[in-house]
Amino acid sequence: FIRTQQRTQYLDLGRAILQKAFRQEGQEFSERPLEAVLKTFNCSTVEDLYVAVGQGLATGRTVVHAAFPQQHEPKAKVISLDRARRRARRNDIAVPIRGLIPGMALHFAGCCHPLPGDRIVGIVTTGKGVTIHTIDCETLESFAETPERWLDVAWSNDDDANHVGRLNVTIANEPGNLGSLTTVIGKQGGNISNLKITNRSTDFFEIMIDIEVTDVKHLTTIIAALRATPVINSVERARG
Repeated sequence: FIRTQQRTQYLDLGRAILQKAFRQEGQEFSERPLEAVLKTFNCSTVEDLYVAVGQGLATGRTVVHAAFPQQHEPKAKVISLDRARRRARRNDIAVPIRGLIPGMALHFAGCCHPLPGDRIVGIVTTGKGVTIHTIDCETLESFAETPERWLDVAWSNDDDANHVGRLNVTIANEPGNLGSLTTVIGKQGGNISNLKITNRSTDFFEIMIDIEVTDVKHLTTIIAALRATPVINSVERARG
């Protein structure tokens, strides 16, 4: 039953990606051209092809170009990064990936550590499925010219799990200061999952901290508390 649900999720996601890729290539969506390229992608049925695209094993653009080998000269403009980001903000038209069952190929980017409350965008990655980034993640620049990989996504309203936020902190190099830092985070309800000293000088430590929080508001509260602590020189959220 679980596998059937997973296949349905991948199938719906793959179909949505292909419909979007058809539009961006100036083609009317139809399953007939997809049937002609099934062997190319080692698929037996169009549904299998949808699932493969949904899993990130093939991109929408690759499939469309295979289906229309003589016609994929740019008929549709490649959208700019700004336009893609504006599109990603329209959460009311998100591709249906809310409430995904366990095991769905959905990942949270380690570069920007998105949290509930952040505006987000999904990027389809070959072999990995969908990776969620914050809309201001610097990594998104590398996907600016592959708009068919962008998905409009939104946080599930019933998401009550903890997520990891990352902070870069500069703190005075004095005895007891690391203890003060962890105490402040603990008092604000944060749980440190990883702490790494990235640079150390006579006067300061530079530290990268991963903190389990409920959402972006929770992380913002922790940042404010840290900035109010005299021994801490600076606190910034990692943005990719």
